[in-house]
Amino acid sequence: MAEEILLDYIVNQPNIDMEREESDLKVLMKINASDALRDPTQGKLTAKTNMALVLDVSSSMKSREISALANAAKNAVSKLQPGDIVSVIAFQSVVYEVVESVKIVDQNTIQSIQKKINVIDQFQGGGTDLEYALTKAEHLLVANSTGYVNKIIVFTDGKITGNEDDCLKRAFEVSERGIGIDALGFGSEFDYKFMQRLVSFSNGFTTYVEKPEDIQAIFQNRVSAIKNVIATDVRLDLHFTPQIRANRGYRYSPEISYLGKMKLPGDQRRISIPIGTLEKDKEYAYLLTCVVPKREAGKVRIFKAELHYSIDALNIKDGSSSQSIVVEYTSRAQSINEINGEVERAFDEVEIGRLIEELDASMTKKDHGHVAMLFDILAERHKELGDLEMEIHYLNLKKSYAEAGSISQEEMNYTRHKSTQKKESGVKLVDASSLI
Repeated sequence: MAEEILLDYIVNQPNIDMEREESDLKVLMKINASDALRDPTQGKLTAKTNMALVLDVSSSMKSREISALANAAKNAVSKLQPGDIVSVIAFQSVVYEVVESVKIVDQNTIQSIQKKINVIDQFQGGGTDLEYALTKAEHLLVANSTGYVNKIIVFTDGKITGNEDDCLKRAFEVSERGIGIDALGFGSEFDYKFMQRLVSFSNGFTTYVEKPEDIQAIFQNRVSAIKNVIATDVRLDLHFTPQIRANRGYRYSPEISYLGKMKLPGDQRRISIPIGTLEKDKEYAYLLTCVVPKREAGKVRIFKAELHYSIDALNIKDGSSSQSIVVEYTSRAQSINEINGEVERAFDEVEIGRLIEELDASMTKKDHGHVAMLFDILAERHKELGDLEMEIHYLNLKKSYAEAGSISQEEMNYTRHKSTQKKESGVKLVDASSLI
């Protein structure tokens, strides 16, 4: 089967004015499994799961929350299949191995694990030392990592204790071993910004749980997503043509995040974006901005995109797909004025994440004038996107900030969480039949 994972692209302005000294471009890259792999009868193609649940039982966790967390973890385990592996770690200032790398055999195995999860409240107390919990989870996962999707799911209600830089370094090292990290958070002390950084090394997901009763559904969704993984070791390599300047990178789907400024190291002019794992029924999209210089009329490749992946169920260890992202330089005014609305709307959505990073930095510097301006910009962006709720949210935040000179951690968590949610009108799955 050729090109099991498909790669496509759209440019916001496919025709460039040959008289302009420089032009700004936006490129939307789309990635998804082929029709054959998305076939619901092909469930056997999904990879086996090796999962570590890392559960916060620190003193800040209330009894109601720990009970909800235990129920969510038990429910998550019930979704695993024979051959899957699960570990359960409870952490506070000390790390406890509640369940140590058990392979699911049958329903009896699941029930035995659930009984052990029932008593995680016995470990409650202390601080929130996530660094050592990640280390323990890594050791348990690597013992059985070959041929599995290796994932850590962290649940915590607060800001971590200990050195944040050391914890981030640990998360990076864990990701380098092919282990993904997702983070679920709850409560006013949850540090969404830090957790976004923690999971970024493995292209993981961060989710804010607004109410304890939502913990189970969100936990279940994350486990279901892991169970639906079809490809691993997925990465997108971009090889830029000389004189093309890379600018900013964004993840657009399944969740929105700002990847930052793209740098082209040395003479290779190559950027690598780690995607990690790919679920068979999900859309994956990345938006890149770049600057192209003045050129003569004709078609020019601005960069070549190469997608690499492994599909263990098909014994594919280095599958690949590629596309040349091409624009045409012209003097025809009608062609030059053609703008792709899908790309422009995607850009409007992903820019919100970058603006929130700018807002956070401005509040830290107490640049009150710039903060007020960013609240207005964010409110206007949401108004243009038809999101009245978030438009009002930012106008209210502006008022609160003017009165108090700051906004709460809980308000920032909600703001960051909402900025990661893609609108329903966004990118659709590529029609594989048109690409093969």
